[in-house]
Amino acid sequence: MPPDCTRVRAAVNGLQRERQRAKLAAQVSNRVNAVLELDETGQTLCIWYWPVQDDGGHVSPADLVAHRNSHQFRGPHCLCAFVDNCYPPGHCEAAIVMLTRGQNAGEYLACCALSKCGYVVFMEQMHISPGLPVKRYPRRSPDQPRPREVVFLDGNDIELVDIMQRRQLRKDETHKTFDRLLKLDSFTRPGLTEEEFRHFLTRCCGCQLIMTRRMFGRHDCLGKEEMGEPLEVIDLTTEND
Repeated sequence: MPPDCTRVRAAVNGLQRERQRAKLAAQVSNRVNAVLELDETGQTLCIWYWPVQDDGGHVSPADLVAHRNSHQFRGPHCLCAFVDNCYPPGHCEAAIVMLTRGQNAGEYLACCALSKCGYVVFMEQMHISPGLPVKRYPRRSPDQPRPREVVFLDGNDIELVDIMQRRQLRKDETHKTFDRLLKLDSFTRPGLTEEEFRHFLTRCCGCQLIMTRRMFGRHDCLGKEEMGEPLEVIDLTTEND
């Protein structure tokens, strides 16, 4: 194969690999009820089980590092093994760190220790999620050495900043939604304008449930979906002809 073709193929493979990495990183960051990590193959994701205390309570994000020292437990694997693309995969443990700047200062993250692969999980919100997969890990014996500390190298990861900004936008949108709901039952200047109403609420034509447009994308319809018919969004304010 000519050298130019070899370089082109390598570049194409690199782009495809980067798209796959970005997709995996997005799946990790967008998951709301489970922590995902790179599996043993180094190619796909699997569930990472949150540690629990002897009484069944979730270990707090602030205590995860201490729990790692006292129990046979490790943090989630980041995506570096996928990026490196070697066999067998050399898995890297994510660092558990606390944000010290920005609007989310004080919250704990699990993120790539090398600021390389884009792995980010907001542990503060995750540990109170209903249905979070958990596991009780055995204690380390007195003669068992502690695991090596995972040191976080702050490379000012651009992808991490982008995730933080998107998360803040979602928070802002949530606050707007609550403000609109409160205006419907407010003693002071209650109600919404027609334009606000149109952009706020919608109704599923399958099950006839009314919900915010923001949540319609996550709605699992139990109506026409079961019959294989398409669903549609209709405005509550649409006039019948």
